[in-house]
Amino acid sequence: MAFSPIVWLAIGIIIMACEIIMPGFIVFWFGAGGILTALFIFIGLIPENSPEWQWTFFFVSSFILLGFWQLLLKKKFSSNVVDSSRDATLLNLRGKATTKIVPGIPGEVELYSMYHGIKKWKAESGETIEAGEEITVTDANGIKLIVKHI
Repeated sequence: MAFSPIVWLAIGIIIMACEIIMPGFIVFWFGAGGILTALFIFIGLIPENSPEWQWTFFFVSSFILLGFWQLLLKKKFSSNVVDSSRDATLLNLRGKATTKIVPGIPGEVELYSMYHGIKKWKAESGETIEAGEEITVTDANGIKLIVKHI
């Protein structure tokens, strides 16, 4: 079944809108292929009464655009930003527990060196740590440190 340029344009826009539901930036390129098909039919490069040429151009252009994105453009537009929610400078800091820390019940630790001007921090752990035991920081959960026994 051959479509008019308006129908191909609508198909392209609808497919591009589906990217909202199915993120991954793959479906988008099929929408772009639909819009390109509409453009090529409109300017007369693809016959309006030839469904074979329309569908062939749609799939070929969509896969070429998808390949161009995956092989060349994706690397250029990818972000090299480090996840700011994880502070690598916290890792392996040492200190001692000032209160008992039980899994599911946070306690408090005192670091041997100040971090952001603070020595005492709320802390949680997957293991039981008694007050006075040495700890090391393995991660952070918001403003609480995740620690383990040394």
